[in-house]
Amino acid sequence: MRAIVSKGPQAELEMVEVTPPVAGAGEVVVEARAIGVGRVDLIMRQVMPTDFIPGIEVSGIITSTGPDVDPNLVGQRVFARVQAGGYSEQVVTRAATIVALPDDLSFEAGVAAGVNALVAHFCVTRTQVVAGETVVVRGAQGGIGHIAVQMASALGATVIECAKSMPPVPADVVIDLVAGPDTGAHIEQLRANGRYVMAGISAGMPPSDFASSLFGDFRRSRSISTLSLDTVTDTDLNVAADKVFADVAAGRTSPVIAHKLVLEQANEALYLLASGGVQGKIVLVP
Repeated sequence: MRAIVSKGPQAELEMVEVTPPVAGAGEVVVEARAIGVGRVDLIMRQVMPTDFIPGIEVSGIITSTGPDVDPNLVGQRVFARVQAGGYSEQVVTRAATIVALPDDLSFEAGVAAGVNALVAHFCVTRTQVVAGETVVVRGAQGGIGHIAVQMASALGATVIECAKSMPPVPADVVIDLVAGPDTGAHIEQLRANGRYVMAGISAGMPPSDFASSLFGDFRRSRSISTLSLDTVTDTDLNVAADKVFADVAAGRTSPVIAHKLVLEQANEALYLLASGGVQGKIVLVP
């Protein structure tokens, strides 16, 4: 089968022929119909050794199951989370990481929501957004941000879509997908009992003293947390994904497909993402 291999952070991605995967114990093989491209792929290219296949999310059809997995899953339309290996025609993953896609949801829409919508969901739930609050989303035009805007708005919050260069404004909640040198100023604008969650660093790491204002004005009872899906259980991720996909299928949430490219255009996809300004999700189709 065909797959895209990374041979180092500065090298061009290469299309190669590899041995099709075989499902082991607790695993399934998914024939990819759509592949999500995200910033984590850029990060993994910097830190992973050479000769690995990028990609952490695909949607497609289960073609085989491991010896201890229900064989009736074969033929099911699913979204699958993988540690790597997504840029290929088939992936093998743990059965515990797959979620059924609604029949009326396209494969492309599945990955356009996918991991981005899961991050947005847990940002909104962790900060306990309620109606009437003001929520600032830093990086609101990105793949995660525009979904977080929709989710917070659906709860009755007043949402301010904050670009990277926008100055801080008073808020009850800040969902930060940007970070960078201005992080502390946005924390300072939190109202009493305000909540701040950081789930991305597209503008770089914040300065070392970025949270010092929390302690300088202790009586305002503000809080800050970070979020990575790595700390969320498979069960909680799957429950959230079921809700996300139901909302997308029903039109309550609308993920944006910024670019739809074929697998051979994986280099172009990552160049577009690295250049900035991508509004929504880049999707590869095998």
